Amino acid sequence: MLGKYRNKKILILGGGTSTLDVRWENISYDYLWTCNEFYLEPRVYSKDLDLYALSYTVDLQNNILVNKLSNSDTTILLEPLHYREKIHSKEFKEFKQKIGRNITEKNLELVKTPAGFSGVCFRLILLALESEASKIYFSGFDGFNREFTNIHAFTKHPGLKDSDRRRTYEGVDTSYVNIFTDAYNYFLTKKDYSRLQNLGEGFDYNIGTPVSKAHFSLTEEVYEKIR
Repeated sequence: MLGKYRNKKILILGGGTSTLDVRWENISYDYLWTCNEFYLEPRVYSKDLDLYALSYTVDLQNNILVNKLSNSDTTILLEPLHYREKIHSKEFKEFKQKIGRNITEKNLELVKTPAGFSGVCFRLILLALESEASKIYFSGFDGFNREFTNIHAFTKHPGLKDSDRRRTYEGVDTSYVNIFTDAYNYFLTKKDYSRLQNLGEGFDYNIGTPVSKAHFSLTEEVYEKIR
């Protein structure tokens, strides 16, 4: 699955606010990966996608999503452990029929520390690190600012949702600061993590900035292109 990425550049776009706030289109990349409700953000929807991680909460009846996937060569990735019982639902069967495409089932790395709660974008970055890609750019892997005022890049929802169980900014194991700091530190355990470029570096909601700046800081060239 990962062989084609050798010496290539991967761009990963998550739902964090930095996907809206940086000009990632100015980056020279070979493959674009994304997740969740990407189809709600025109800048992402308009691009050719190499890989899409289908998440549990995605509306499988959304015609924009169905049209995008049924008219592309995008690899659709599904994590069975995260998709749970929905994988056997009538809705999912109808979705597969509509898109007329194979869906790749693969459980991405499950990290048994606070980092494991940071979401699918984290797991996509870990997957990219398993490849021999020369560069891995990512945006939208942020968290929240202290006031919880930044918005989701895809759904445009401001701050926390009513359904969010983790609601503390810092001070406990499941706080956003702890989860995202742990996730960024986990990257440092991987081979050639210096290939990473955190395009959201420097924004107040990008909790991983202190780690990325210290260990795989944005190059001046990339910074000038995206800001």
